[in-house]
Amino acid sequence: MNNLVCKDRQYRRPGLVRLLFEFVFPHYCKVCGRRLDPTEEELCISCFLGMPRLDYDMNAINPTERMLLTERSLVRAASILHYSKESDYRNILFHLKYWHHPKVGRWLAAIGAAELKEKGFFEGIDCIVPLPLTRWKELRRGYNQCVHIAKGVSKVTGLPILDGAVIRNVNSGKQAGLGKYQRWRNAEGLFHVADAAALQGRHILIIDDVITTGATLCSMIDTIEAAVPDIRISVFTLALAN
Repeated sequence: MNNLVCKDRQYRRPGLVRLLFEFVFPHYCKVCGRRLDPTEEELCISCFLGMPRLDYDMNAINPTERMLLTERSLVRAASILHYSKESDYRNILFHLKYWHHPKVGRWLAAIGAAELKEKGFFEGIDCIVPLPLTRWKELRRGYNQCVHIAKGVSKVTGLPILDGAVIRNVNSGKQAGLGKYQRWRNAEGLFHVADAAALQGRHILIIDDVITTGATLCSMIDTIEAAVPDIRISVFTLALAN
């Protein structure tokens, strides 16, 4: 995705209003913490160029798709970044999920979606379905980070966001630090379909922030498949963990 640097409009000459705003309210790189120049947004140019990006090939099975191969309705899947808890790039997800900076999710998703669009990833997709949070968790956090990722994708593709068709009624608890088997057990029965008619016969794009074992995504896909027999599903995530 390095070819996006030259044409990415996030890096352009700022106007006077933005220069003044950045002077009074400076922004900092979500990876290294350096103060951003007015021409930079969310990440400094050095961290942007160094992002551990994942390539997408329409003619080959990629690591994200490999995690979801058991799902009969899966059409395609892609992730933008490789996530490692030893890397400073994990800070992007911390900012997105815990440090109240959802804009970084919209920004990065739009950049990734622009490249995937050129490769035909979104062809045939009808709408976007963000992976839901429980109502209590969304109220406590103040937002659903997957909705913000979906907004970034929608901005590039024009696809409508269908939020509320699938509900998360159980909190699986904290997945970090759990083994693969425990994650899958935690993910059982998390979701239910609230509006099957809205999904019937459609090709939907499920949005998540990071895929680790695929347990949560597979639980959501299985729930949708059981409620909506005539469905096709693709998946887009910001990151793919080790």
